[in-house]
Amino acid sequence: MCSFNFSVDSMHPSISGHFPGNPIVPGAVIIENVIQAFSKLHDVQQVSSLSTVKFTKPVLVNQKIAVHFKKISTDLIAFECTFRDEILAFGRLRVK
Repeated sequence: MCSFNFSVDSMHPSISGHFPGNPIVPGAVIIENVIQAFSKLHDVQQVSSLSTVKFTKPVLVNQKIAVHFKKISTDLIAFECTFRDEILAFGRLRVK
């Protein structure tokens, strides 16, 4: 369907408290990036809910994450967040 890349730098407000000395990007920030990008790429569709989300490995500060979308049905979109061909998170978005 389509893809995009994102990264979260160390100045993001959530990073300082999300494990000092070993910062990782919070899941909510990852999902926020996924939803915002999907909404921009498909302005006729709006994300109504997340039906599934799984985080398999931590996303680190400044990592360039690739997000790939795949249409499952008219109202269900699968996504995968990868870094160097490793899946870090995946899930499904309900759209309307």
